[in-house]
Amino acid sequence: MDDELRRRRDEERALLLRVAAGDREAFRRIDQRFRPLVLQVVRRQLRDDWLAEDVTQDVMLEVWRLAPRYDPAHPAIAWIRTIATRRAVDRVRKAQADRDRDRRVGIRDHEDVDHGALDRAESVLDRMALRRALEALPERQRHAVALRYLADLTGPELGRVLGVPTGTAKSRARDGVLTLRRTLVGPAGEDSGGSGDRAGRFDG
Repeated sequence: MDDELRRRRDEERALLLRVAAGDREAFRRIDQRFRPLVLQVVRRQLRDDWLAEDVTQDVMLEVWRLAPRYDPAHPAIAWIRTIATRRAVDRVRKAQADRDRDRRVGIRDHEDVDHGALDRAESVLDRMALRRALEALPERQRHAVALRYLADLTGPELGRVLGVPTGTAKSRARDGVLTLRRTLVGPAGEDSGGSGDRAGRFDG
């Protein structure tokens, strides 16, 4: 291993140890550095861009949650790649299990309505609608919403990660949520396609 690569690996170990201690800025740098790699690993397993993006988000949040378990005797890149591979394989297995279950229900009685399958389909559509709405947000609002409500950062923490005053960070997140509401909920306040509960999850 050359000196430059060794320096990089040592830096990544140090960053991940800071994440384990709750350092949000270190997590932002880890996310920025490893998200493209995670997406590549996940996409290789799933061969579906939307699912790959979804699983990649799950992987990065899992990196944040599991960082206290990281063993610095191993390179950070190997640890994160292992999480990404496991998550992708789990999603493939779950998708296959869902297909097998639906097939068994259909064989048993094609007249019988599988409410479980309908619920799963509705859940998938809900997530798709929410992801499309998130992706349509301006980049600054999208990052603020994701960090504030998915990574559960406080206002001051959000400001530090984004590098802006707390009030600015909270305004970006709030404006993003309002835009999501307008996208997911009808103009009269009526939910279009059952998305009212989704918008409500971003209150607070």
